Amino acid sequence: MKKMQFANGTAKWSGIADRTAAFVQTEQMMDRVNWAKFVDLFRSQPDAPTGWRGEYWGKQMRGAALVYRYTQNESLYEVLTATVKDLLSTQEENGRISSYKREGEFDSWDLWCRKYVMLGCMYYMEICKDEDFKAQITQALCRHADYIIDHIGPDKKSILKASRSWGGVNSVSILEPIVRLYKLTNDKKYLDFAEYIISTGGADGYNIFECACENKLLPYQYGISKAYEVMSCFEGLMEYALITDNQR
Repeated sequence: MKKMQFANGTAKWSGIADRTAAFVQTEQMMDRVNWAKFVDLFRSQPDAPTGWRGEYWGKQMRGAALVYRYTQNESLYEVLTATVKDLLSTQEENGRISSYKREGEFDSWDLWCRKYVMLGCMYYMEICKDEDFKAQITQALCRHADYIIDHIGPDKKSILKASRSWGGVNSVSILEPIVRLYKLTNDKKYLDFAEYIISTGGADGYNIFECACENKLLPYQYGISKAYEVMSCFEGLMEYALITDNQR
């Protein structure tokens, strides 16, 4: 199995698609004030007990990196590079980058938000031109993930219990960037952690992965019907299938 993607700047659209890319680039992605507000959430850590504002930076970066791949706008690249550096400056000595304070971590939407920290950085790395900076980001991501692995897993807190919503599928969806981190580093502990996540079945009380394999139910019948978060879990499972060539 192989993923295909266009090289940066090689695709060109016309009409509303091109106008939309230009609009979001100018009106949203280039807004340095907005980026700063998103990063400041990791300094003030206001999300506990039930917030998810920590998702904003990574979601915006994922979209912005894709927009840059299309437009090749150097001013946009400078804005994105600056906000990644700002984000990395919020990393604590123990590796945490979280919108939750320590006393409220690994609950509610904390892992969901940490997932988007990782994905945002990884999408930026796909457009980054500075190999030294990419290495710095990778090191920061490893520290970020290692802190999670130190607290979540077998004989630790179950990833299914690191949320109070939707059977934990929001937390399980961190599978995708964990697999991507293994691809970046070839460090087996990240593959092992990914396999632990898969072994949980994806949701407390429901094995959504087994449901898909059996193919007897429609996805809304899997027991957890929050489509966005469930789909995010399967994105991680697909990444795992690609690197392991696991046909099942």
